[in-house]
Amino acid sequence: MERYNDAIERIREIPEEKAVPETFRDYFITCARFIIKLDDFIKETEHTDLSGYSFSEDSHAGCGGNIDFRKWNQLLYEDMVRDYENSYLNPAYAEKKLSPYGNILSVLLMEIENLIQSAYEKDLFDITNVLETFIQVYCLFTSDYRDLDANADAQSLPEVQTVKDVLYSYAYDYSMDFLKKQMDRQFISSDTYTKKVLSSHDFKNVDDIYLYGAYISDTAYKSAEFAASLTDDEVDRMAYTWYKGFKDGFLSQGKPYDKKSLIEFRFHIGFERVVKRAAEYFKEDGYDYTVPIRSSHFLTRSPQGANFLYESPNRQMDYDHSYDLSLVMGDRIASRMLEETDLIFRSYDSEIKRYAGPVVMETFGEPGFEPVEKSGKLSFNDHQKEVYGRYRSDLQNIVYKYIDAEERSFTIIAWPLPTIGPDFQEIFRETIAINTLSSETYMPVQAKLIDALDKADYVLVKGRGNDTDMKVMLHPLTDPGKQSNFENCLSDVNIPLGEVFTSPVLTGTEGILNVKSVFIGGIQFHDLRIVFENGRVTDYSCKNFEDPEASKALIRRVIFGEKENLPIGEFAIGTNTLAYKMIDKYGIGARMPILIAEKTGPHFAVGDTCYSFIEEMHLFNPDGKELIAKDNECSILRKTNPDKAYFAVHTDITIPYHELESIEAVTGKGEHISIISGGRFVLDGTEVLNAPLDA
Repeated sequence: MERYNDAIERIREIPEEKAVPETFRDYFITCARFIIKLDDFIKETEHTDLSGYSFSEDSHAGCGGNIDFRKWNQLLYEDMVRDYENSYLNPAYAEKKLSPYGNILSVLLMEIENLIQSAYEKDLFDITNVLETFIQVYCLFTSDYRDLDANADAQSLPEVQTVKDVLYSYAYDYSMDFLKKQMDRQFISSDTYTKKVLSSHDFKNVDDIYLYGAYISDTAYKSAEFAASLTDDEVDRMAYTWYKGFKDGFLSQGKPYDKKSLIEFRFHIGFERVVKRAAEYFKEDGYDYTVPIRSSHFLTRSPQGANFLYESPNRQMDYDHSYDLSLVMGDRIASRMLEETDLIFRSYDSEIKRYAGPVVMETFGEPGFEPVEKSGKLSFNDHQKEVYGRYRSDLQNIVYKYIDAEERSFTIIAWPLPTIGPDFQEIFRETIAINTLSSETYMPVQAKLIDALDKADYVLVKGRGNDTDMKVMLHPLTDPGKQSNFENCLSDVNIPLGEVFTSPVLTGTEGILNVKSVFIGGIQFHDLRIVFENGRVTDYSCKNFEDPEASKALIRRVIFGEKENLPIGEFAIGTNTLAYKMIDKYGIGARMPILIAEKTGPHFAVGDTCYSFIEEMHLFNPDGKELIAKDNECSILRKTNPDKAYFAVHTDITIPYHELESIEAVTGKGEHISIISGGRFVLDGTEVLNAPLDA
């Protein structure tokens, strides 16, 4: 507390000082004023348990008791939301005003403004570390400025590298603290601030969501309003489907559900009633849960984006700062973070064995976002791409060293947001119907598809209105009566049900995958085109930017995870035509998440197979046939060259039925078995799937 008070006392003096060159004075005053505002919030709430705060029933919207949380939410996040183009948070603006320090100082301001969550948690240690770093940077400019006379030039200012070194030292010195805080929230059962907020409120008062400390958008608030209006039966149906999907994933794969006792919830703010009801189901099985949140520090934020609890105040801002890690990324800090991750896992001892996996809720229907590529934005250089790619692969290996992949699972479900349009409530209730489809109904239909596909040496996929033309090689079956290439995917780990999938043989797999419009990672890709030779990516493009290299960079970041020459890890045929009908009926194809979209046509995944780290497990379809297509020419290297086996990437790309002409299974004798023709299922026994399409 003394360190914090000393830092605040010093920072409160900055707005009145003229100790830095005028060019940089406004920036440092902006930083100081935000910190002072944050300190005002901390002082107003220092004697209040925010996680258990109760809004009085007769309070005005957004205001309960003596603390106006809605007002504070608006005040603390206003720099991110309003006039971002003319904010130092915007690297392009910072570059214009603060060159040559623009992107460095923009990252520092982002680090400061991301302290809001720590303020709610009363984590003064975390806040103080950032404030002291800010003061250190400020002093670099003041100490040099004192020696300047009126005719001095910019060369008298600190070297750019000197300023970078301060942030590097900050990241390096506190990396263990950042990592441990993030990992504890995900893997260890404890009463974190966010978990206490969730467990202490019923969220029938919508204002409860302001207690997280996260940004609350109109979308999140309206989602919470809608969730509050749902009947207990509707909430129960949603929660039970989610819970049962996770449990069934363990049972269908023969994994030890009863040996585990901890899951992590990942969900969108506003759906707390569903999460709490699901938690009650898990509690009956002896399970506790964690609620990880997005990291507030650039060192531990993933360039791929947030997949923990987080509501973006500004998606362009998130995009602009997606590579802030490049400020420090290199061999030394990557090695340190891997060593520290290993140490933290070791410190968990037997506690980590409780962890069963993530229970994930995705959302869809948010407004389309097409990022603008700006000057000043940080990015990885070629060496950093290589280092970071290797770091992600090594990190995945460490995770699976302590979390046995044969004893963990997951489930994912998706729900629409109010921003999907005026038909939101109808779409929501149709999504409930889609997410609760009967496995018993789909199982025999998908078995017909698998029986035909298992006769083939390869599969041909051709698009309609695009250039898709793919040849997919399949594994040879030595005992077709007892073996299968394709998994019969029902309602468990991926909800809704509706696909059959395999891991292709890479050698001989080739062609062009071309989709005119697809959402991946929250970004709409236009005319996405990927070329494969022997199952590996050899070329790729999209038309998101006029500059082809900027478009390629977007694909590398969002789809490839900064890897090149990725293999095809999965080929699948989606069968959920009811979902496709809903998409077509409401014209929301461009707004769908891959989780549902992948069930509405064939899809390919680049990166690892669906069976990474569980290749040795014996897995079976409901008909008793064993799945043998769990490896490819990359994953098999785990036995001889493990560093080359995995990529820590698995990204699905779907061709919707209306962009699909045909799928044919081709046997060793040259017979062509038609699966889909003209966008319709034509294989005997699968025609029932056309009913929603024809309707």
